[in-house]
Amino acid sequence: MRRRDLVFYLPVAAAGGFFLWFGVRTYNLRFRPRPEALEPQWKEGPRVEVARLGELPLWGAKPFRYPLPQGELSAFLLRLPEPAPGGLSLGEEHYIAFSRICTHQACTLNYVPDPEAASLLYNFRYERPFLGCPCHFGAFDPLLGGKAVYGPPRYPLPRLRLEAQGEALYATGHEVPLRPMEGL
Repeated sequence: MRRRDLVFYLPVAAAGGFFLWFGVRTYNLRFRPRPEALEPQWKEGPRVEVARLGELPLWGAKPFRYPLPQGELSAFLLRLPEPAPGGLSLGEEHYIAFSRICTHQACTLNYVPDPEAASLLYNFRYERPFLGCPCHFGAFDPLLGGKAVYGPPRYPLPRLRLEAQGEALYATGHEVPLRPMEGL
């Protein structure tokens, strides 16, 4: 091969590599199916009071800390309008608790209550509130059990087991595996 040919083939190969990468990335972000949030397998943990019944309004969220051997886990308790997989239903009140750690690259999630503001902040339009990752703009749907619905995250959020006793809600364990802390 002559040097003159190399001047032609090198940019063509670089452009081809870029478009191949772009195509794979687009497929992974937009079209590759994401796993559903199935019924969880629970691991026992400490019993921690997280809220009182009726304390949260509909679509209300309350952050809390859940103690684990690896350290405290930042989590959210949400009150939903309907039952969700892995959640707790008490009559007309439906609750679910999630880890606030994104399953993509372990960033701390935010609760995004306003779908219109989310369309500007996350470049993602959704019909209801969701949990969003500010690092890479991933989104998780609480009503689907924390399923990843947008962006780079592939796996659903780990859920925390909820139990009610009297007028109090308790977190009593977590889903296995506790991604990303316990691997795939």
